[in-house]
Amino acid sequence: MSELPPYEELLKELYERLPERRSQAVTLDIPALEVAHVGLQTQIKNFKTVCEAILREPKICARYLLKELAARGTIDESGVFTIYSRVSSQTINALFKRFLDSYVTCKTCGSYQTELRKQGKIWIIRCLACGAETPVKPV
Repeated sequence: MSELPPYEELLKELYERLPERRSQAVTLDIPALEVAHVGLQTQIKNFKTVCEAILREPKICARYLLKELAARGTIDESGVFTIYSRVSSQTINALFKRFLDSYVTCKTCGSYQTELRKQGKIWIIRCLACGAETPVKPV
């Protein structure tokens, strides 16, 4: 029977494998969505900026919103998100908050400093503050 390494060595190896811990004191200021109605269309003027603040690709966030609204839309090169339907700003803000709760916020520590990545067929939120990984429904 082989001898196990001392406890201190095992503990040291465990701490070396842990992800780098980031400061949780940093609060994330998510800008408010600038919603404007142009005819029968709805535009979110600062969509690209908001998506950069929450560390998400605008395509993923737009896909979620369009799917929930059962509408069509596009993102232009300047980062303006246009929904081809008239939607109230309250509805958009409620859906965006639901997106934040489901696909951005860490379920363990509540941090917004997370990344969303795909491992095979599974989408995972990985917290950059505490290192927790949580599987989520596909976007």
